[in-house]
Amino acid sequence: MTTCMTVDNTQAPQRVRRIAIREIVPIYWRRLIEVGVPINAAKVIAWAIARYDVVHKVPEPGQQVLISQYCRFICRAQLWRSDLLLAPVRHA
Repeated sequence: MTTCMTVDNTQAPQRVRRIAIREIVPIYWRRLIEVGVPINAAKVIAWAIARYDVVHKVPEPGQQVLISQYCRFICRAQLWRSDLLLAPVRHA
C-alpha cells in the first residue's frame, strides 16, 4: 500500500526554501570553521547568510554584529555578499 502526502501550493515554496537553507547551513558552517571562526559564531553566521541567500532576509541585529566582527573570515570563506557585508549594523 502506498500513501501519498499532499502539500497545498502555498506551503510548497516555503518548504522548499526551508529544505534549501538546512542543506546550505552545514556547508557554510564548515567553511567558516575552516577559516577560524569559533563554532558558535559560525553557526549563527552560516544560518544568517543561508537565509539571506535563499529568502533574501536581512540578518537580525545580533547576527549583523557577528557578521561585522568576522567579516574578514567570511570573505576568506568565500561567503561574502556585498549587500550583506556592507549593510549598516542595526543595534537593538
